[in-house]
Formats: sequence, C-alpha cells, structure tokens
Amino acid sequence: MEDTPLDELVVVLDPDQCWQRLHRSRIARVAFRTEGSLEVIPVNYVPEPRRLVFATSSSAILDAVRARREIVMEVDEHDGWTAWSVVVRGTARVLGADQAAPRQIRSMLATPKHAVVALEPTGVTGRLFDQAAP
Repeated sequence: MEDTPLDELVVVLDPDQCWQRLHRSRIARVAFRTEGSLEVIPVNYVPEPRRLVFATSSSAILDAVRARREIVMEVDEHDGWTAWSVVVRGTARVLGADQAAPRQIRSMLATPKHAVVALEPTGVTGRLFDQAAP
C-alpha cells in the first residue's frame, strides 16, 4: 500500500454523491463554537432536499443556532472495504411546528426534544476512502 498514490485511495465526492450518502444515513455529529470552546454533539437527522433536519433539546446547539454561528454536521460510514465522510457547513434555524415533521426523526434517546432545527448548507464536501486498494 506504500506505493499506491493517495489519489487512488481517497476520492473527492461531488455534491450529488455527498447528498446520496446523506440520504442513506441518519446519525451525524453537529459541531459549533460556543463562547469558550468547540462543541461536538451526536444527533439523529432526517435528510430533506438540500438540507438536514434534526430535533434537539441541547441549549448549547440552540444558543449557537440563535446566535447565527456556523454549524457543521459530519456524517460517515464504514463497511469494511470502503469508508466515506461528508461534511455539511451552513447556518441553521429553528423550525416552527408547521414546518417540520419531527416524528420522522428517530432519536438515539427517548428524551423530549424541544426544537427542530434545519441546517441550510453553504457547502457540502465529501471523501471516499478505498481501504481495499492494492
């Protein structure tokens, strides 16, 4: 593997390939800055046409959304032969009750979620890692 060029092992995904993968997954990590640190919190999400929607009760996430801080969501998968990672950057907003279908979002924990948030992307990037390459 030492002689295999990096561009044969790592493939840059175009936005459509990224969205195809985002539509197959349901768990992401949400990253954002607070006043004193960088936070990363796992969430369950639902992909919609060109946006990601998740429910949360995290006051830290909601504070970041209300402060219009950049939100980054990262989704990845690994099947033993290949792995991929997609990063979505953008701004988020809290949706009103008439704008979201939170019952579609299956939570890792059956805790009450006080808000439904939509991430409106300003950028989507992804990479595919071929671990089976010679």
